[in-house]
Amino acid sequence: MTDVSRLPSGLTVVTETRVDVETVALGVFVNAGTRDERPDEHGLAHFLEHMAFKGTRRRSAYQTVADIEALGGDINAETSPEATSYTVRMLAEDWRVGLDVLLDIVCAPNYRLSDIALEQDVVVQEIAGAMDVPDDRLIDGIGLAAFKGDAIGQPILGTEETVRSLRPESLQAFQARTYAPDSTIITAAGAVQHEELIVAIEQIAPSFPAVSAAPRTLPQASAGSFFEVRDTFDTHLALAWPAPAFGAPHSVAHAFAVQMLGGGMTSRLFQSIREEAGLAYAVDAYQMIYSDCGLGVIQTATSADTVSPMIERLREELLRFGEDMSADELVAAKRQFRASLAMASESLPGIAARHARQLAILGDLRPRKRLEQEIEETSLEDVKDVWLSVMQRATFAKAGVGDAKALDLWADWPMVCKKSGV
Repeated sequence: MTDVSRLPSGLTVVTETRVDVETVALGVFVNAGTRDERPDEHGLAHFLEHMAFKGTRRRSAYQTVADIEALGGDINAETSPEATSYTVRMLAEDWRVGLDVLLDIVCAPNYRLSDIALEQDVVVQEIAGAMDVPDDRLIDGIGLAAFKGDAIGQPILGTEETVRSLRPESLQAFQARTYAPDSTIITAAGAVQHEELIVAIEQIAPSFPAVSAAPRTLPQASAGSFFEVRDTFDTHLALAWPAPAFGAPHSVAHAFAVQMLGGGMTSRLFQSIREEAGLAYAVDAYQMIYSDCGLGVIQTATSADTVSPMIERLREELLRFGEDMSADELVAAKRQFRASLAMASESLPGIAARHARQLAILGDLRPRKRLEQEIEETSLEDVKDVWLSVMQRATFAKAGVGDAKALDLWADWPMVCKKSGV
């Protein structure tokens, strides 16, 4: 049973009550992420996630975690381009403690200069670690290339310069324009009753830093580029194009196209480029989907010696895909999506997170039956039309990390190599 309430304070509360479990997954999801940062704030949303565990006005850093772990629970936080989530998983008898801790770290953090300095060192190490991983750097690069100049495309971790510049007042200023009741969803899944959760929230009476969240601007995708020369055996390459936003028209058809093209080991790209030709260690396709925009992405890792034939093989597959995609491929993709829905419905944290995202973006919940109906109603012609639109638009962003000559070949690939009718 799923219930949704909007409290007089502006908070949204959603609960999925389950009688077949003994635990509760509970989260406070704030619609504040990388895209809400100003140029001098890159990395701030993620830094707030770290500072949530450095203590509050009522709890020390140790006590914040101990109050959860002493009861056998887990506490975590995560930052994305659009949101920051603070979550716990606990025995049903202890969820009220979890709620109190979560609202405490969200609404009453204690930003001591000594703690900020300590955590700056930690995050700078995290940045350095990500820089050492070509795959991670490539994902940063494709965001920078596709959303050139827009905060939504900036690395979530920020840069050493911006992280080192953060002060208590900058953290407070960011929260004062983003951490508001109307941008926050409290979500729970498991052995918890909706009305009891509402009563507990009202008893705590959390005071949020902001009255109302500042409006966002629409990001503009671009055909930009990002190339970084590295001494690596494999050269890591990515290609991106604009995709439908979360829940937008044609979003399901586009998701199927991406799945069929590179969503698994039986996909077109994996079979053609890796299995048949041995031209890449890895190749896949996926989406980066946000509330008002999105990206389709193809990512691969190949040696400098095989970049040229890999590019030609990729070109052929992209052009051919719109012409001869099959009904069998679509059936398999639909099965993948239906299986994913079923598996997600068995994960309490997944249910809580899904409900929060749907409410944040769409304003209501999309029941599983409705999603399954959308899956079944999407036709092969729908998928073909979406893919042909992608190819005709021809606004592709590129990113690469690795060998200089290989990156030159990738940069020079025009991407406008169309067959008749494409």
